[in-house]
Amino acid sequence: MSNGAKVSLTGRLTKDPQQKNWQGTTVVSFTVAVNTTKKEDDKYIADFYNVSIWGKSGEFIFPRVAKGSLVQVYGDLILQPYKDKNNVEQKSLSVRATDVLPLSPVANAKKDENDDDPPPF
Repeated sequence: MSNGAKVSLTGRLTKDPQQKNWQGTTVVSFTVAVNTTKKEDDKYIADFYNVSIWGKSGEFIFPRVAKGSLVQVYGDLILQPYKDKNNVEQKSLSVRATDVLPLSPVANAKKDENDDDPPPF
């Protein structure tokens, strides 16, 4: 359990999630665009957050979200140092999610050929 900064975000996936395996554990990652302020022309300015969710939670959410899906993300803010291509120390801010809740149906969710019911979200 982390004692760091907790975050709750509501936004849309900017592209389909990616699923990988790291040392035997599933990791699902995606980027969420969160509208922040409305400009005078009625368009929003968005902030973008890289999100990862690990293990069974990631396996569960992977088929239930896609590009454009509206999601609620709960998790921990992670500030991680790295060196860029010029060997300059930088920092990256991301979210390590503990929960991701789909808030909209997934239009392109994979459907079992024998399943006549729509996806649960």
